[in-house]
Amino acid sequence: MLNKNRDVSKKILYGWLLFLTLGIVLTWLTSHWVGVSTALELRQVAKERLSLYQGTLTGALEKYRYLPFVLSGNEDIKQLLTTSRSDPYFSNTVSRSLSATNNKAESNVLYVMDNKGNTLASSNWKDINSFVGHNYSFRPYFLDAMQGKEGRFFAIGIASGIPGFYMSHPVYEKEGIVGVVIVKVNLAPLQRQWRDGGETVFISDENSVIFLSSRDDWLYKTLNPITSERMKQIKSVRQYGNSSLEQLTYKSAKFAGEKIIEINKRKYLETTWIITNQRWNLHYLFPVDLIKERQRTTIAIGSVLLITIFVAALFIRERRQKQISSRRALESEKIQAINQQLEVEIVERRRTEKELRSAQDGLVQAGKLAALGQMSAAIAHEINQPIAAMRTFVASARLLLQKGKIEELDISLQNVTSLTERMGAITGQLKTFARKAPSKLEHVEIMQAISRAIALVQPLLDSGNVVLTIMPPKHLLFVEGDEVRLEQVFINLLRNAIDAMEHIDKKRLEIFVEEKDSNVVIRVRDNGTGLNDTVINQLYDPFFTTKINNEGLGLGLSITYGIVKDLTGHIEATNNAVGGAEFLITFPSSNKPTD
Repeated sequence: MLNKNRDVSKKILYGWLLFLTLGIVLTWLTSHWVGVSTALELRQVAKERLSLYQGTLTGALEKYRYLPFVLSGNEDIKQLLTTSRSDPYFSNTVSRSLSATNNKAESNVLYVMDNKGNTLASSNWKDINSFVGHNYSFRPYFLDAMQGKEGRFFAIGIASGIPGFYMSHPVYEKEGIVGVVIVKVNLAPLQRQWRDGGETVFISDENSVIFLSSRDDWLYKTLNPITSERMKQIKSVRQYGNSSLEQLTYKSAKFAGEKIIEINKRKYLETTWIITNQRWNLHYLFPVDLIKERQRTTIAIGSVLLITIFVAALFIRERRQKQISSRRALESEKIQAINQQLEVEIVERRRTEKELRSAQDGLVQAGKLAALGQMSAAIAHEINQPIAAMRTFVASARLLLQKGKIEELDISLQNVTSLTERMGAITGQLKTFARKAPSKLEHVEIMQAISRAIALVQPLLDSGNVVLTIMPPKHLLFVEGDEVRLEQVFINLLRNAIDAMEHIDKKRLEIFVEEKDSNVVIRVRDNGTGLNDTVINQLYDPFFTTKINNEGLGLGLSITYGIVKDLTGHIEATNNAVGGAEFLITFPSSNKPTD
């Protein structure tokens, strides 16, 4: 009784531990779901904000896109680029015109370069950092315009040191492109709007360099390492001036089922918008603090619920303890009685199984003896031939001995020896076949068992003029069983096939062996009369036979079925499409035994 109480206490303890474990897991899963839900919500908000930011950026740039195109058709600019390059007065006149246009359009700088990259006129011609006289032929926006394309390029100004977005357009004359008109747009006001909004947003170029950001300390830093080749190209066009382009402490991670990034030891939920026409990436970052806060709240609520349920359950358990104890005592007595009954049934089942196995072994032995009786006539004929030949060779040996022909005598004696070995093989097969099967299973090479069975029915094959075709496997296949019972299976199938072809002129018997899906598959196929549906349904019933004149007992296939099932195999009978029957036997494949 004391042990039972201890068992009950352990079960209760384990139950509470399981409850607490499930409660903790459920709380964690709920917290995780809240995190995922919050992350998805923030992701949707981020997409909406990115769409707005992308529209604002595109509008700020497209606002000035027309200027280079319009100015490329200005006659004064064309004259400056063709006939008045060396005229300072005319250059100043064009610069004043550009300055007025620049003030009206509210752009940063407007300037004109010839086809060599020299700046001939600029809206900032009076400033200390005037572009006039500088050569910017190495800038990509100039090179693109000289190829007849619209140039677009973000860079830090070489003369002014002010970053901006450059847009260019070629100036055409009869002789071709004579120069380029460029507008520089200052995106600093856009950055201030981002910064004043209190949100974390930035743009990186195709080299992962951050060139616009609401965080000033992130400007001109990279998200990923830049190869030396790309760094050399950036330096050659002086895109970011003397900036060192250091890499941010940037790495990716997973949080609440979402991809997050960690920059300078702070984690953000990142959403990216690709600006395809510029090959830029617009990044919007949400700190994960909001997600963590909601998760912490969920965990706190879950913990309070668990504690409340635990206290309430303890109170209820205290009131019902006596009732539960008495009920369990009664249940324990019932269980003990059931266990005793089960033990009696188990003993009875084992005895029954032992009797059934003994009966099956007796049936197998009876079947083998019946097979021996049917094969005796054919085997006697098989033995009579070597006996007659031995008589002839012995008589010949006597004559050769009288004549002193010792060499020829040795040949006759070798022939006699071969005949005796053949007779010994026949009788040895019968002796092996007649013995009882061992009770212990072992690894059996399947082709060896088939070969022994064929050797036993060979006289029947010869007397019936049966053409036997064997398709062996590519390598040795082993099954778990005993060779004697496996031989019985194949002998029964071969004899049935021979009987089924009794009235067929050209008898063909085929045996296929292969390995398929870790199983050994054997097919025994004949071209006999085949099987109808009624026969297939009763094929494995004891004492059922289709033979007439009491030629069979109807036990062969029943014994075969029992042996195959006992060796964890499967047997199936079907009809061939071209006529005849086919038996498909499957055994689990066994590894080759080691020495």
